[in-house]
Amino acid sequence: MTEQHPGATPEPSTDPAPQPPQAATTPSYSYPTEVGPTAGGPTAGAQGVGFGDDTAPAAGSRRRPAFIAAGVAAALVVGGAGAFAASQLSGGGAQPADVLPGDAFAYVRLDVDPSAAQKVSAVRFLGKLPQVRDTLGSGDPRQKVWEAITADAKSDCVSRFSYSGDIEPWLGDRVGLAVRPGGTTGKPNVAVAMQVSDEGKAQDVLTRLLACDGADETDLRLRDGYAIVTPKGQGDATLAAVDRGSLAADPEFSDDMSALGEQGVASAWFDTAPAAKELASSRGSGRSTSDLGGLGDLGGLGNGSAMMSGLSGLAGAKGAASGRVAVAMRFDPSYVEVAGITRGVTAIPGYTPAPGDGTQLANLPDDTLAAVHVSGAGDALKAAWPQIEKMIDGSGDGADQLAAVEQQLGVTLPDDAQVLLGRSLTVSVPDQQLGDGVPSIGAKIVSTDANRADQLVETLERTAGAPGTLTREVDGDTLYLGTTPDYVGALKSGGHLGDSDAFTAAMGDTSKATAAVYVDLDRLEKQYLPQVPDDQRAAVESLRAVGITASVQDAGSGSFSLRVVGN
Repeated sequence: MTEQHPGATPEPSTDPAPQPPQAATTPSYSYPTEVGPTAGGPTAGAQGVGFGDDTAPAAGSRRRPAFIAAGVAAALVVGGAGAFAASQLSGGGAQPADVLPGDAFAYVRLDVDPSAAQKVSAVRFLGKLPQVRDTLGSGDPRQKVWEAITADAKSDCVSRFSYSGDIEPWLGDRVGLAVRPGGTTGKPNVAVAMQVSDEGKAQDVLTRLLACDGADETDLRLRDGYAIVTPKGQGDATLAAVDRGSLAADPEFSDDMSALGEQGVASAWFDTAPAAKELASSRGSGRSTSDLGGLGDLGGLGNGSAMMSGLSGLAGAKGAASGRVAVAMRFDPSYVEVAGITRGVTAIPGYTPAPGDGTQLANLPDDTLAAVHVSGAGDALKAAWPQIEKMIDGSGDGADQLAAVEQQLGVTLPDDAQVLLGRSLTVSVPDQQLGDGVPSIGAKIVSTDANRADQLVETLERTAGAPGTLTREVDGDTLYLGTTPDYVGALKSGGHLGDSDAFTAAMGDTSKATAAVYVDLDRLEKQYLPQVPDDQRAAVESLRAVGITASVQDAGSGSFSLRVVGN
């Protein structure tokens, strides 16, 4: 373990042998043009992947030189898929969570050196999007970001630092950001851990770089191959907190990340309960939003204040004062995915949703262009009704207005709403040329009382002054409706959408999905492809489908996924 403080004179080592630093070799950011199906992975390739030349910051933007060092690490974000697919196959070594404190309630990690399997998958996926791959360009993506971040630097001091001479020799492939207790909504207590391959060089360059603007706003500490940047006065406290237990050693964090599975090129974790406690404390403490210096800017890593505001909204939401969320961005040879899990999150107090029934989505006609499916919405509405009534009662004459609506429509709430939303609701659009007459749109409602649901739809049509607009048919516990009789018939006949390659890749297993969205981009693109510029059509045509799913495992636990599939 190595711990240094900027400006301190290094003590002579008493170790029997010096510990070797992490490998200081510079990764080769080359894109393998082929990938073997078995061991051996990518073959050597000459096609480069990196950044394009349009990554310069917007005119008038300003980043404090004190945080350019943190911004350099943001290459891991901006590099995205290109840097990820092009990095070497090592994928080992310490992660930022190993050197960040276990008291953190929010964490974001970015990595251009993930597992070998992820690199191979990214190579294969990007091979389906050649124009995207080529647009990323060649070279070290971290250098592109350094140049973008320093392009508008106001200080001559910053301009004297070169990437090849000052930054590249020590900058690693990983960065982590943790939000800890002790900050405010406007100025969170953030610790940024940047992986370094040479601690001595990193300390020298970062110390000089952080002092470029003449301000004394940050602390810099080095530990176990990482440079840790914190607000002024928090450096030693942060390391002391790590000594008490790192985030990686926290049982809930490690369990959540294990359940999440492959963490890919980026991951994040958030614990709502301590975040809510911290937010309540900071609001009541009267702490100034300037007492943490400028660390909220964090250079290219994003705005810390904006992040904290977002966490504030989540933590402060009623019914969401506890629970954790873990998310990862990862690759499969067919798609790129943002997937996540929830633990202990209860959206409606006292209500546990039942597993969904996504088979209604999978059984849609084969020519489906797009579809949305929700299971259990009726039960969820009824469970949430007491809270809804309280909000209505607190809005003046809201209760009287609701009673008037019930009387006008001849309905009883929430019972009739529960019947109409049903056990599952699936809305779909078939393949067609939109804009040619009335579009074909349909729905099927699996309800506890399909005949009553049919009556309710008829009432709504009549109230809207458009009776007979929809074709409706009841078959057992299902109400089918649509804008055309032919499409209602097609919905009743069903199909095998779930067997198609595009659906399978985009949606995965939907048998227990409580919510799902599917869009066949190959079918949809004909609606807008003629308006796409010629030089962008290849990129548009390279995308095949988009799928979003959310499922419930048990009380408070669930999973979700967003996938973009390539051709």
